[in-house]
Amino acid sequence: MWQVRKSVRTYRQDPEWHHYRKTESGEWIKQFGLPGHPFGTLRNHTRNVLEGRVQGYPATLFHLAGVRKGGRYGTVVHMYSVAVLTLPASLPDTSVSVGTLVYRLREEPLPPQAGPPLHLPSGPKPRMVKCSVDPAFAQRAITEPVVRITANAAMGWRLHKNYMIGWIKERKPYERLIGLAESMTEVLAEFPPSVRPWAVHDGQRV
Repeated sequence: MWQVRKSVRTYRQDPEWHHYRKTESGEWIKQFGLPGHPFGTLRNHTRNVLEGRVQGYPATLFHLAGVRKGGRYGTVVHMYSVAVLTLPASLPDTSVSVGTLVYRLREEPLPPQAGPPLHLPSGPKPRMVKCSVDPAFAQRAITEPVVRITANAAMGWRLHKNYMIGWIKERKPYERLIGLAESMTEVLAEFPPSVRPWAVHDGQRV
């Protein structure tokens, strides 16, 4: 935890990052689409919220404690490090994740209209799952490079309106959260222009 504290002290004073908040309200976090991974179904607590930019995208980094019912004491808490990118346009609700990051939450990753999550074909990678409200979008967007980037980063990511939400387990220093956000931009760069509307206008990644 000392690495996390040291990272917070460093980045909250970095002029390239701004709007540090020690915590945020439950209402604030609703904008990122609840219910849905990686958030808890009972309560969500955020700490160390930091805002800036990663590869041109507005980025919000924070630590999350997601609470759900269950366990010996009535509730179970899962800790995550989360990065949120604000996109130039909305995309269909979609999720791809390393399986271990979602199984433990015991909930569907998206609203019911998305249908059940699907297991991706097994191979030399961790077990992966995907889910989308738009199967045609998912077929075009979730390519082998996208799955490989997600697996290599040991992350999960989810699209909600004009947000891309990524997460890894446990509280990590900001350096790891920035790395998470950079992996998310790599995923976006793999999306073909037909599913990444802003690419049609500028001909290149944001």
